Amino acid sequence: MTSALILHGTCNKEEFFDKATPSLSNSHWFPWLQKQFLCNNILCQTPELPTPYNPDYNEWKKTFENYYNSDIKIIVGHSAGGGFMLKWLHENSKVKLDKLILVAPWLNTPIKPAEFLKFSIKENALDNIKETILFYSTDDDPSIIESVNIILAHYKQIKTFCFENKGHFVHSTIGATFPELWQSIIE
Repeated sequence: MTSALILHGTCNKEEFFDKATPSLSNSHWFPWLQKQFLCNNILCQTPELPTPYNPDYNEWKKTFENYYNSDIKIIVGHSAGGGFMLKWLHENSKVKLDKLILVAPWLNTPIKPAEFLKFSIKENALDNIKETILFYSTDDDPSIIESVNIILAHYKQIKTFCFENKGHFVHSTIGATFPELWQSIIE
């Protein structure tokens, strides 16, 4: 059975501990996307990655690898979750996926930027991914646009979807659904 994972990004400490704010794995469009997978008979998990306000790559890796198995064929990474996936795939380049979807991927987060997502890009790191799709919006943070440009400069095979008014693809800019992303999965 095909399975999927959705990986969230980082946040500040105040947001993380705000009891009125949903956990990152239950925020933005993630619950809606998970429901789309489940309604289409694709098991989907959205793990809560540890201390997103003070992320540690090895801790995220440990948590992620508790969920990852060879049935996982689709991975969606938002923001630092996308940057994390790229770093992890560079370390695990033999992993095979049907789809890797990066939404506003961040390679240099303002939260521990030098340690968390630092890695050297290898041109062949995505060779075992059948399709890599990248969503970004021109009105996102300049550091996201810089990350997108770095990724696209190294991986010409990536299919891109560029928007002008979706910001960082969070609830306040796109709401609780993301039909364009789901369409890219089922195509």
